[in-house]
Amino acid sequence: MFGVAPPRPPLRNPGWRDRITEHTAWSFAGGLVSGAAYALYTESLDFAPAIAAVTGNITVIGGAFACVKETTRLVRQKDDWVNSMTGGAVVGSACATVFKGRPYSPAGAFVFGGIAGGTHFLVAGENTEWLCTLVGFRTIKKGNGVVDWVTPNWFPIKRVSDETLASNEIEFQMRVNAVLEGRVDSNEADLIRKEYRKRREVETLRAMGKTVGEPEAERATTPKKWL
Repeated sequence: MFGVAPPRPPLRNPGWRDRITEHTAWSFAGGLVSGAAYALYTESLDFAPAIAAVTGNITVIGGAFACVKETTRLVRQKDDWVNSMTGGAVVGSACATVFKGRPYSPAGAFVFGGIAGGTHFLVAGENTEWLCTLVGFRTIKKGNGVVDWVTPNWFPIKRVSDETLASNEIEFQMRVNAVLEGRVDSNEADLIRKEYRKRREVETLRAMGKTVGEPEAERATTPKKWL
C-alpha cells in the first residue's frame, strides 16, 4: 500500500572481536593487581583464593562492559561516548544489584555510566580542541598555514606565540642598545648584561643539541658571548 521500503545495508562492526578481547585482557590484568592489593590490605592468609575472586569479578565486569559497548556500537553504527555510557550503565546496574540489592540499581547505572561515558568523551580525539579551548588554550594560525597554540595565564608553563616571542626579542634588543649607548644606570645595565649572557648561553646549548639546565661541569665547555 505504501510501497516497498528501500533495502537497508547490513549492520557492520569490524574489529569487535579484537576490541572485546583487549578489554577483557586488560580487565584480567587489572584484576590480578587489584586482587593482590586486596589480599595484602586485608592480610588474608588465603592469598590465592582472594586474588582469584577479585580477578574473576573484574574480568567478568570488563568483558560484559566490552560486549554491551560493542553491541551498542553495532546498533547505532557510530563510535562515540554514548556507547561507553550505555555499557557502563548496564554493567553498573547489574553490579549494584548483585552486590548491594535491587534498590541500588539506578544509582549503579548512573555512576558507572557517567564515569564510562565521561572518560570516553574526555579522551576522544575529536573533543581535544574543544576541551583545550574551554580551559583557556588558544590556537593561532600562522601565515604558512601551520596552527600554533599558546597556554592560558593560569597554566604553570608559559608558551607564547611566535609573534609575541619576536616582539619580546625586539624589546630586549632595544634594552641592549640602551646599555651600549649609556642611557641606563649601572644597576639596570648589570641586569641586562646578565640576561644577555643567559640568553646567549641558552642559544649556544640548543645549537649544540643539549638540553637547557645541564650541569655546570658541562656548561663550562660551552663558549659564551659577552656583552
